[in-house]
Amino acid sequence: MHIDSYFSLSNSSLDDAKYVLYGIPYDSTQSFKPGSRFAPQAIREASWNLEEFSNYFNFDLSNLKLCDAGNVRCDGDFEDIIPKVFSFIEKVDAKLIALGGEHTISFAASQKFKDFTYLSLDAHFDLRESFDGKKFNHACTLKRIYERGVEVVVAGVRSGTKEEVEFARSEGIKFFYSWNFDVKSIAESLDDRVYISLDMDVFDPSFAPGVSTPEPFGIHPFQFLKLLEVIADKIIAFDVVEVVPDPCKITQNLAAKLIFETLAAIESKINSRA
Repeated sequence: MHIDSYFSLSNSSLDDAKYVLYGIPYDSTQSFKPGSRFAPQAIREASWNLEEFSNYFNFDLSNLKLCDAGNVRCDGDFEDIIPKVFSFIEKVDAKLIALGGEHTISFAASQKFKDFTYLSLDAHFDLRESFDGKKFNHACTLKRIYERGVEVVVAGVRSGTKEEVEFARSEGIKFFYSWNFDVKSIAESLDDRVYISLDMDVFDPSFAPGVSTPEPFGIHPFQFLKLLEVIADKIIAFDVVEVVPDPCKITQNLAAKLIFETLAAIESKINSRA
């Protein structure tokens, strides 16, 4: 089997692509298991294990125009990385797929967009004001994005401080615990334009053991597919974050598979309207 250093679906130039995938290999603030800076390449490698046909969405991805644009350089502090990401994504007209890296990268990857709902699929609220003395930290991502005036929704959550829960309730931030992961209710909480941030720790550790901060009682990957069925036509961009490649390649394989399925969900929705 052929395995290369780029995402297996990549078949197009940056100018011609309908979808552009790129990596932000940054994991400076991870507080339990570091290593997500290695995830973009691990996810790319895992993609070569997968068939291009989605049986779930009945869609063939082999002719999808996708460009793997490589990685953004992540030298320096996160404040140095934000403009590097923006200088790249502001020039891209295609739909963007960012590979983290820790969840902090989502702040940079979503900065191009306006008038949208930021849907965080995450075990954690990520609403802390700061953590380990840093405001740009994986535990603060949703707070920093909310401060931009963006509507935020978090689903699959099951870990957070009392202060984070109280802040979410006081600000009217919609959240759905993993034991209340109701697809219809989540979909109804979203606007017509949705940026999805898929933190792989939203899934139970039995499905995704290779994450920075694993948390028991997570959702099943099929629940994410069910959500995609309903909201795929609203997705403007997405990222996949917090994979810490595991030696059995379980988590990076699931991450690659869910990228395939997200693309298939979007395209099958488009084709159904044609």
